Amino acid sequence: MVLAAYRKSALLRCPAHLVRLGLARRQPYSADGANLTMMDPDIDVPQPRISLLDYLKQRGWKIVRDRGGDEVAGLCPLHQEHHPSFYVNRRKQVFYCHGCGCGGGLARLIYLLDDYPHPGSDFATAELLLEHTYRFYQRQLARCEQALTYLAARGIHDRAVIERMRIGYAPGACLRGYLARRGYSRQTLLASGLMDERGRDTFFRCLTFPIEQAGTLYGRSLGNAICRHRFLPGSKGGLYGWAQTAGSPRVQLVEGLFDVAALWQAGFADAVATLGSHLNHWQLAELCQAGSRTIYICFDSDRNGSGQRAARCLSIQLRHAGVEALRVELPEGHDPASFFASGASAADFRHCLEGARP
Repeated sequence: MVLAAYRKSALLRCPAHLVRLGLARRQPYSADGANLTMMDPDIDVPQPRISLLDYLKQRGWKIVRDRGGDEVAGLCPLHQEHHPSFYVNRRKQVFYCHGCGCGGGLARLIYLLDDYPHPGSDFATAELLLEHTYRFYQRQLARCEQALTYLAARGIHDRAVIERMRIGYAPGACLRGYLARRGYSRQTLLASGLMDERGRDTFFRCLTFPIEQAGTLYGRSLGNAICRHRFLPGSKGGLYGWAQTAGSPRVQLVEGLFDVAALWQAGFADAVATLGSHLNHWQLAELCQAGSRTIYICFDSDRNGSGQRAARCLSIQLRHAGVEALRVELPEGHDPASFFASGASAADFRHCLEGARP
C-alpha cells in the first residue's frame, strides 16, 4: 500500500538523541554538525489547491478498488497494465505504483504525465514550486564534478539509485532566476524557504534530496560548514521509502538518506530512513503497524554510543507495540553508508543482520 493509515498508538516514552528544533518558525532549518533532526510533526505542510484524486478523475482515471479507507487503487496512468497496482492515499495526497515504481505527490504526477501547468494556474502550489526546484537541482548535479566526487567518496555511484532518489546539487546564485522566469515571485520563494532575504539560495553548495511525501527538501553541504544539514521549514513527514516496502517481510531502518542510498545500491531494497534518530509520531505509527514484518534497526554506531542508545530505546517501543524489532550493530564509528564506503560488501552487511538482537 502507499502509506499505512495514521493512527495514534500508545507508545512507551523513552529518550533518544536530543532533538534540535532549529530556527524560528518559517525560517529555513539548519542543524549543525551531525545532529540530523528537524522540526517536529506536521507544521505548515503545504496542501495542493486540488486533490490528487480529483486531478486523476479529471483525466479519466477510475477507481477499481476502494475498501473505504484512505487508499484506493486503479490502473496506472503511467504504463500499460491489466491489474490495478496504482495506489492513491487521499488523505496524505500521495501515489505509488507497484508496477512501474513511480510515486510522489500531485506535482510529480503532473510532470510524469507531461501535463505542465503555468504557475498562474490552479496547479501553482507549493508542491509544484518544489517540483521545479527538484528538477533544476537534478540537472545541476551532472555539471558539478566536485558534487559527483563527493557522492563517490560517500560510496554512492549507482546511477539508478541516484536517479531514483532524485539526488541533485545546488550551485547557488541561479535558482532564483530560474524560478522567476517560470513566474514565481520573490515573496513566494521567501515564503517557501528556498531563499533568504538577500536572495541567497538556502541550499547553496549542497547535495539535495527531495522528500516528496512531506513536500520538503534535505541538503547536505559539501564542505564542513557550520550548517552541514539543511531542511525547509515544516515536518519531515513519514519514513522515507516506506511506501515501497509494502509486502516485504523485513525492513532495514536507518537514520540518513546516504544510508538508504548505500543499502539500495547494495541490493537491500527494503531500507527506509527516519531522517535522524528522533522519530515523530507519524513514523512511529507506521512502524507500529508493520504487522508481522521484522524491523532491523541499523542506527549509527557513534563513538559516544548515542546511536545505539536510540536504537535500544526504539526497539523497546516497538516490542511493546507487538512488532518484532532487532538492533543491528555496525563496527564502531560507522553508519551504513560509511560501512560500505570503507569496502564492506553486501555479505558483510548480511552478517551484521544475522547478528542482530532485541
